[in-house]
This record gives sequence, C-alpha cells and structure tokens, in this order.
Amino acid sequence: MKKFIPALTIALTSATFLTACGSSDSDSNQGATDDRLQLYTSTFATAAIAKEIGGSDVNVEMIVPPGADPHSYEPTSKQLTAIAKGDLFLLTGTTLEPYSEKIKASLKGNDVRFIETSKGIDLLEASATLHDHEEKGHDDEHAEEEQDHGKYDPHVWLDPNNAKLMAESITTALAKEVPDKKATFEKNLAAFNKQADTLDQNLQQAVDAGSKKELLVTHAAYGYLAERYGFSQLPIAGISPSDEPSQKQLAALVKEAELHDLKYIAFEETVSPKVARVIQQEIGAEAITIHNLESVTKAQQDASYFDLMNENVATLKKALQ
Repeated sequence: MKKFIPALTIALTSATFLTACGSSDSDSNQGATDDRLQLYTSTFATAAIAKEIGGSDVNVEMIVPPGADPHSYEPTSKQLTAIAKGDLFLLTGTTLEPYSEKIKASLKGNDVRFIETSKGIDLLEASATLHDHEEKGHDDEHAEEEQDHGKYDPHVWLDPNNAKLMAESITTALAKEVPDKKATFEKNLAAFNKQADTLDQNLQQAVDAGSKKELLVTHAAYGYLAERYGFSQLPIAGISPSDEPSQKQLAALVKEAELHDLKYIAFEETVSPKVARVIQQEIGAEAITIHNLESVTKAQQDASYFDLMNENVATLKKALQ
C-alpha cells in the first residue's frame, strides 16, 4: 500500500541514521505497490514465520542483510523511508533491536504499525541461559553483558512453542489489517502449529536419545532450546557474538569440554569467531553446523523456519550422542 511520507520525517530519518551501517539486498524491492501487505522484520525467524502465516497475501522483507549481526545493526535512511511506506514492522521486542525506539520516533505520524511478536512469551534471563563453567568472576562478567545487550535472551523462536506464540501474534496483526483474509491466516496458523508440534517432539527425541547433556556452541543463542529440552549450552561468546570470553573463561570452557568428553562444537554459518577455532583445535572437536535463525546466509534466505530447525534436530542428535 502506498503511503504519504512527510518531507520532515525523511529529513529526520536521514539525520538520525546518517552513520548507520550497510544496506539490505531488499532495498531495490522496497515500497511494493501491489495489493499484498508489506511487512518488514528484524530477524530471519520472524520473517520466516510471517511468510508461513501470510502466504501469498504478504510481501516480507528482512532489513538486516544476510550474515549481518542483528544485535548491532541499524537500518539505513533508505530502509527507514521504505518501512514508512509499509504496513507492519515485526519486532521480537526482547531488546534484540536496540534501534526500534529510534525507528518509532523517526516514523511517528506514519501509518506503519510496530508489532512485538514476543508478547506473552516467558522470557529467559540472559544469565540464566549460560552454563556456569567458571567458579569466580563469572556472574560479574555476565552482569556487564546484561547491561550491554539487555536482561533477556532474545532468541525465543528456537523453542517451537514460543514460535507458535509468535505466529499467533502475527496472525492477529495480519487479520486486523485485512479482516477479509482472517480465515486464511488462521488456517495457515493451524498448519504452522501442527508442524511446530511435530518439531517439538523431534527435538525432544533427539536430546533424549543422546548420552551427553552439554552442547558446545559458538555463542549463547540456545538457552531456550536447552531450557525446553533438558541440556546445557556451553557458549564460547555471549548473547551477542561480539561478547568474547576472557582467557580465564576460555581455560574453564576447555577444561569442562574435556571433562564431558565433548566431540563436537556447533558453529553457526553467520558467526565463526576465531577463538572458537582455537578451542576446536585445543580439544580436537569436530565442527558441526547449527542455526540460530537470527540471520542467515544469502543462500538460505528462501529456507523456511522448519527447514533450518529440522537441520538443528539432526545437529543435536549427532552432537549429544
């Protein structure tokens, strides 16, 4: 839907985000003029769920470029202009998008609605999702991390039950925009929930079948998976991939990995810190791929939520065996 954007708004957005980094491949397609709802999202997971619910009635664009870090990304002025022409901006609402308040202020007076898809979800505190592999100093360092990146772990969608709640929020938002399509969106929601229930069962079976209860990962994105299915994540970096561990933490992590005889280290295709490779060599672990669904590679942009989560099932089955 085409929308009028006051010149003052454009000027403000340009000034506010003059130093913003990068631009999305979707820039050239923004501002679609067809009858579909125009949705913008901050994460791959939210975009993928919105596509499942909206189907052919929506056009969904993720503002964060492939491989970029949603924790630190800020939209460009060009993207903000496009967002102002859209119908909905889907946020997780868990502090993953520190720029969201700036966007809301810059686009005040425009018709775009901001939807926090994590409403109704029991959020995990960031410190609670981190396995304590250090006797002293650990809590202090993670308290600092909470100040930098928020109190809660934002990766809610990795628990399929949370993904169902996100899908319900999106369904409600879409039905409000296009009441005539409500039945279609609700039918899509029912299909999504059915797949999510099957995924939930498969994830639990993968964990239960394993002899290990620790997963060595490159960054602390898997707290909701660990909490739901009964294992511990041993992260190298913190909630944000940029939060690198101290030498003391590294030594403790290596010691614990050796204690549990961990044979695998789960790398993300969009996050590959050098320190993780050092630990891999130190303990002689095999690299295995896991998806956090914050962002994806260019080749994965057309994958579905279930495509990548089912690959995570296979990863857990192998890593915890």
